[in-house]
Amino acid sequence: MFKRVLVATDFSRHADRVLECIGEIPGMEEIVLLHVLDGEPNEPVVPPAQQLEKKEHILAPLGVPVRSLVVQSEYGNIVRAITGTAARERASLIVMGARGRNLLRTLVLGSVSKGVIGTSTTDVVILHFRGEDAPDTEILEKYCQNIFFKILCPVDFSKPTVDVLAFLSELPHVREVILLHVLPTPVPSEDHGTQNAQATAKLNELISALNLPAGRVHTVVRYGDPVAEISEYAEEEDVSLVLIPRYGSRDYATSLPLGRTAAGVAGRVQRPIFVRYPRIHLEVVARELSAEEFGRAEKVWLGYHQQKADRNTDRIFGVFVEGVLAAVARCRRHPDGLEVDGVFVDEMYRHRGYARNAVQALVAVCGTEILYMHSTLPLVTFYASFGFTPITEQGLPAGIRARFNFAGGNLEGSNAAPMRRLPAA
Repeated sequence: MFKRVLVATDFSRHADRVLECIGEIPGMEEIVLLHVLDGEPNEPVVPPAQQLEKKEHILAPLGVPVRSLVVQSEYGNIVRAITGTAARERASLIVMGARGRNLLRTLVLGSVSKGVIGTSTTDVVILHFRGEDAPDTEILEKYCQNIFFKILCPVDFSKPTVDVLAFLSELPHVREVILLHVLPTPVPSEDHGTQNAQATAKLNELISALNLPAGRVHTVVRYGDPVAEISEYAEEEDVSLVLIPRYGSRDYATSLPLGRTAAGVAGRVQRPIFVRYPRIHLEVVARELSAEEFGRAEKVWLGYHQQKADRNTDRIFGVFVEGVLAAVARCRRHPDGLEVDGVFVDEMYRHRGYARNAVQALVAVCGTEILYMHSTLPLVTFYASFGFTPITEQGLPAGIRARFNFAGGNLEGSNAAPMRRLPAA
């Protein structure tokens, strides 16, 4: 299942415990043992290489080929070095300790571990150990035996949840699975029973997706903060592993590097945690909004000059991501021409090309006429890709030009550039 496993080590005692645990990972055909140099570029490679050779002996009993790598981080970015190596090596899984040699004992999850689970497109296992806050003289208790034996799987019924369950159904040697759903509070006491019954019914529907005998899958519904409830329940049930998707229902479609619940659980739970990078397809639809939907566009524009829509003059085009309006673009009819403006993407959805989707939808419908616009200077090239070309201010229709009379003819000083798109474009 995990043919090539990348194990990151900094030679700390926590990293050594990781090496003792990876024999529990199914399907390994090769182990890549990685150490990242975070010093100067001319730092000698021989000492780390020698240490890696010693670590290979720990892995020898597994009977799996081991290959060691020493990589120099760029500008001390250890996270990028690990994730980049995993990508180049086409690793199926990254395994690492929760903390490294230089971290304060008050931290549960180190910055490198958090950075890896938040940026890697590879699944990541973070291993915690009992006693890791103890003095150096105290022997750490290894807490990794049978890590896939009793798995706690938080469920929020989102697409990432479905992906995780499909993945879980393929894991061998799983003895017990607990599907946990956390309902928010406060909830009126009279609604507890109804919500609990509804959530339980949904959880029972998911059981059929798991290839486990009856009695090995349990469902639990709790109330409260998801991070706190998941972490506390993991301790109460003494689970061997928490399996959680990197994104949850509220954030997998946004630009967040790591979902709120996944980040919180990884930083709090003191059990091995498997962070699954969801293999899902986002539903992205670009279309024209009806007049009844203009209020939704105005909510998006709250972060963009709080513009208002006019049913008599406007055609608004939006990009819906999983049903949520993420980006908008407007074509407004003036007495003497059409103006494109109001192109805006909600901050949570930026850097995914949704502005381009919105403008493409607008141009496809309104581009049979001449389109005018005032582009900000940094976006001139962007709009040029749709056929818009720079023109002089006098080339704008009077009604559209009048909107920028405050600039006194100095549009460049106002960070604006007049542009026009001909239907032939």
